[in-house]
Parts: sequence; C-alpha cells; structure tokens
Amino acid sequence: MRIAIPSDDGINVASHTGRASGFVIYDIENDQAIRIEYRSNRYTGHALGKCDGSEHHSSNQHHSHDSLLGALDDCNMMLAHGMGPRLVADLATRNIQVVFCDETLAEDAAQKLAIGQLTAREDSGCCPH
Repeated sequence: MRIAIPSDDGINVASHTGRASGFVIYDIENDQAIRIEYRSNRYTGHALGKCDGSEHHSSNQHHSHDSLLGALDDCNMMLAHGMGPRLVADLATRNIQVVFCDETLAEDAAQKLAIGQLTAREDSGCCPH
C-alpha cells in the first residue's frame, strides 16, 4: 500500500492538505513504513498562492483538484490533519482513502498505520470550502 501525507517540511504532518508545501510518500510493507520520496505541491491553488483568502469556494467557484489527484494517483491512502470535504470526495473518486489523525510527525503516522496502531478521527478538522 502506498500512502501520502501532506507536509510543509517533509517531517511534520501539515495542518491543511491543500496548503501543504508537499507530500511525503510511504510504502507500507510487512508492518514497516518505508519512505519513498517527498513530492512538492505544485498542484493546489492554495499552495501556489492563487487563493488569497478573500474568495470562498462555493459550488459555483469550484477549483479543480485534477492535477493533485494525478500527482497522487499511485497512492491508496492519504493520512491528514485536515482538508475540505470536496477534496475528500475527489480523492475517493480515485480510490484514495482519507484517514484523519492527530499525529505530529509523518513518519510516526505512517509507522503506526503500518502496525495497526494509528488512531483515526472522524472529522476533517477543517471548515467546509
């Protein structure tokens, strides 16, 4: 299984997926999380500075997640602190399961997932947009 974890520095789990500077990619094999790479986020409007905070993402102003989805297409799961419900739904269309957690370090989150000890949260920790 391949997982993506949003991170601004390649170490800590970012608080908001769309604003993260990148994604740490891990493969889960035999109860081990193996770090594969860090992929810079060149895909979301938030990360590229295209969302200045004054706009609200209503259904009439939908911004596309297609390039992000394509960049993570080899992943089966994303571990995150928070993201908007539309991104959760868009990831689901690509069969990428979203799991929300409170882990601070990406490596700890990945390893706890690998050994079945990750505590998942139900809520996204993010306001809808």
